[in-house]
Amino acid sequence: MNAEERREKIVEVLKSSKKPISGSELAKMFNVTRQIIVQDIAILRAAGKEILATSQGYAIMEPLDLVTKKVACRHGRKETRDELMIFVESGCRVLDVIVEHPIYGEIHGMLMLNNSRDVEEFIKKMSENNASLLSELTQGVHLHTVQAINEDSIKKACEALKKRGILLS
Repeated sequence: MNAEERREKIVEVLKSSKKPISGSELAKMFNVTRQIIVQDIAILRAAGKEILATSQGYAIMEPLDLVTKKVACRHGRKETRDELMIFVESGCRVLDVIVEHPIYGEIHGMLMLNNSRDVEEFIKKMSENNASLLSELTQGVHLHTVQAINEDSIKKACEALKKRGILLS
């Protein structure tokens, strides 16, 4: 299989997957190094493929009829799990986190959290890597882009966040 064929197969695999696939997994599938996969992904992106790099791996966003909204929140590190669980348990997908930096402008962190397992994995990775939250740059203030099949799911999440004192309104 040549590089062009491998890239086509990578796109097929990502489109057919319900969850992101890590570069290491793709490397094993195609019997190449992870660095070759990173290079292939860069070439595919340059060719216009909408491939996202998330903390769980690579994913392709397929257009769906979903409601998308940005939700403003403020909380400390201890409330992160609760905030994210409220979103996913209300039927929302958390696409990203956005903070506004005085020098760089908007900084986006891709999350792609679909369910409680994704949230637990994200929290575990944060802890294992002793990583800082982007919102620590802005005293806890941040936005999340969320998607749901209907507006009611987002409203339900916002009501729960408001009760917890997390929602900025």
